[in-house]
Amino acid sequence: MRLFVSIIDLSGPTDVQTTNERMEFGVSFSVYDITVPVMVHGLNVMDDYLDHAQALERTKAFEPGRILGERLAPDMLTFGEQFSVGCNKVEAHMAKLMQHDPPAPSNTPMMYPALKGRLLETRGFLQNVQPDEISGAQSHTYELTPPIVRGWFGGEDYIRHLVLPDFFFHLSIAHAILRHLGAKIGKRDYLGNLAQQSGGDYS
Repeated sequence: MRLFVSIIDLSGPTDVQTTNERMEFGVSFSVYDITVPVMVHGLNVMDDYLDHAQALERTKAFEPGRILGERLAPDMLTFGEQFSVGCNKVEAHMAKLMQHDPPAPSNTPMMYPALKGRLLETRGFLQNVQPDEISGAQSHTYELTPPIVRGWFGGEDYIRHLVLPDFFFHLSIAHAILRHLGAKIGKRDYLGNLAQQSGGDYS
């Protein structure tokens, strides 16, 4: 996959032809780069959200585990299910990208230790994925089935329009449930630990 950045040259005359001259620089990102590290980072945020949920239960004197059953809307998954289903989706999407049969969905008990263990298991699965196992994933065509959509998607569309948005949907809904219940979290928590080798610390 390539990201193109266009720069308008405003240093010369201001006629339309000159100001619209563009320089394009191609920046390459592998399928691995835009999936595995991104999902590992998001799973770390989800692990933090389980800690926030337990802290909120203590602060508000809720029965332990109550937040795991909370929903943003009646027809949506519970807070706890955002984690278990999210992990199942990660493994299913990555198996498809690796041209493997998807694993059977895991039925994780709705308890904090079990959900934390499931996140750890899924992180381990991702960290064992090798870049060359999905190096050509953008060139394949993938069959998608209900409940989300039915049809065939090219690899780039599948990754950009389903794999990553699907993952972040579960993370964002977990965030929204916590905020709705009064947790003192914000965008900074959603972004997670932004200390990276390629840049400085988030401030």
